[in-house]
Amino acid sequence: MITALDVWALAGGGGAASLYQTLTGFGRRGHTIDVVGPTIGANHHFGAPALPPPAIEGVRFHSFRLPSLSDAPVALPPALTKADQKLRFALLFPVLASRLAGRLLGSAAYDLLYGYEVHGVLAQRLVRRRQRLPLVARFQGTVMHPYLDRPLSRLRKYEEVLALGAAADLYVMTDDGTRGDEVLARLNPRARDRTRFWRNGLDLDAIRAPTAQEARAARRALALEPADFVLLTTARLARWKRTDRAIDALAALRARGVDARLIVVGDGEERAALEAQARRLALTEAVDFRGAVPQGEVQRYLWAADVFLSLSELSNLGNPLLEAMVTRRCILTLDEGDTRDLIQDGANGVLLASDAGPPAIAAALVALATDAARRRRLATAARKYAAGHFWSWQERIDAEVDAVEALLEPGSQRAHGGG
Repeated sequence: MITALDVWALAGGGGAASLYQTLTGFGRRGHTIDVVGPTIGANHHFGAPALPPPAIEGVRFHSFRLPSLSDAPVALPPALTKADQKLRFALLFPVLASRLAGRLLGSAAYDLLYGYEVHGVLAQRLVRRRQRLPLVARFQGTVMHPYLDRPLSRLRKYEEVLALGAAADLYVMTDDGTRGDEVLARLNPRARDRTRFWRNGLDLDAIRAPTAQEARAARRALALEPADFVLLTTARLARWKRTDRAIDALAALRARGVDARLIVVGDGEERAALEAQARRLALTEAVDFRGAVPQGEVQRYLWAADVFLSLSELSNLGNPLLEAMVTRRCILTLDEGDTRDLIQDGANGVLLASDAGPPAIAAALVALATDAARRRRLATAARKYAAGHFWSWQERIDAEVDAVEALLEPGSQRAHGGG
């Protein structure tokens, strides 16, 4: 496997679980995985210490250091830091990763080459020129759907276009509401009958709805008062997650007389700007930034919340919203991407138009704050939908392992390295 990502984006097992679950699942099925990646991944929250990769059965990590302009003894301006990050991973990473992968491939017999996410697939493109192995290209969703009919935007996102158009025997695209199946079909027609379009799994053995007593205990543990109207958002604090919308909506909500609190779980490059926004709006006491929280502890925050907010661009169907449904939370979200495939307005949540601004979001929250029975009805319907439609991480990864193993079956027409 080649990937530019850290297994966990945040300290303590925080952030998306997809890569960890993938590696764990293949190891559980008896496979050995050599992972080629940088010492500090593209998803690393800079400012946090670099951590060694976790110990996972069957997995061996082969890390290399990416040179950076930030190694210079002088501080870089933000624009140059951003450009450095992009160029390092879009151009330098594929070259260095493919060289290390090539050395590994030359020293032992491997059955398959797996590119994980955009930069991993870009490195895989270089390796496949010298190796004839079955290829897997794995994507955690895509940002490309809004740009499909905008040539200049596609040019600026050249690394995504190249990776999504790369040859492979199997494409695994996460169904996270960003319409990755449509993007692959447009950018890579040969992927059409080779694509598995699957939603992420969930830790269904651990995630569940609370009893009334457990919900009260969760609020006490987080120093919340019984009368507090608690809003929750859990996400990496990246710009496209639009946590700023939640803070603006909170200001509008409190201006309408609702004494609400917002808990922000997550960390990322936008945290300082979001904290400054809260100070500017005199919301320092009302917005609680909890930082990176290990996956196993997120449930306590969900149990304590009255309303779960997801106000992202592109899509709102990431795992945090799925987990909110499983834990029987009332959900307010925006109609971005394929969000309407899961959330039906007034049936199992509140679904606002994608261009809804803070006043509209606040008005919807006022209605929820004054109607606990409605919140319970929407939350119960969300939980019922989740029980009938979501699968566990083991089920999700087992399906992928089955598809990958099929590439290696004797006589398989695709066991030849990408076609």
